[in-house]
Amino acid sequence: YECIEREFSKAATTNHGSTTINPLLDRDINELRTLSMIAAGFGGKMLSVMFRCLCYDYRHYSGGMPDLLLARAMYDDDRSTQLDEGGNDISYKFVDLGEWIGEAFDSRHIQEGRAADLAKLLIDREDEFLGCTKSDSVKLPTRRNKRPSPLPSKPQSEEDATLSKEIEEEETIRQMPEKLAMMHNDKPIKVQCMFVEVKSSSDRLDGRQEDWLNILDRVGNARVCKFTSGGGRKRQTHGQEKSNVKREKNKKT
Repeated sequence: YECIEREFSKAATTNHGSTTINPLLDRDINELRTLSMIAAGFGGKMLSVMFRCLCYDYRHYSGGMPDLLLARAMYDDDRSTQLDEGGNDISYKFVDLGEWIGEAFDSRHIQEGRAADLAKLLIDREDEFLGCTKSDSVKLPTRRNKRPSPLPSKPQSEEDATLSKEIEEEETIRQMPEKLAMMHNDKPIKVQCMFVEVKSSSDRLDGRQEDWLNILDRVGNARVCKFTSGGGRKRQTHGQEKSNVKREKNKKT
């Protein structure tokens, strides 16, 4: 949080309050609370190991990261342990990420995203058909035909000008979100993260994927999710995946 806050202050000072000149910084600010949750779930040891690999050989370790990152937050208060039939602890109560984090987990944000996706499907595209216009009277610009001159824009009214100015100011001025506290409803929170590499029944791990899974599973939690030919899925640790590969090789020999 402090690193992004320093970059934000530097950009705001340089650009007179505007940070839109750096889209990467804008993205980090919009997802800062989510990034803070993931960092808390990883822990300092796991983060330092990952950054060390990238600094040591970025060309090699820039690829091969697992496909999925799963994260969940639970209340870490005093409780009595409850186990299910499989022996798994089910006494934890999960935290509503929309209430705690907000950002992309917020219900309003999710609904806006769904509405935007639906609007893309309903856009009227009568002027486009397989890359060409439906009307025969309109010709596409070619090398010989000059592009048609744009239509003259209508003069903006005072209300439209004021609205566009407000939108521009809202997009230009950014504010740092509130720092994420590991508390919600006056209860402490713990975060768990897991990397998952997804493979089909006939797919195998390459060298970089094996390197990352070895590293991540040593200091954190990493798994291989392999889908079988029957449509099911089987979750394995990286060690189990390697032993299965060895058994297959021994069968062939």
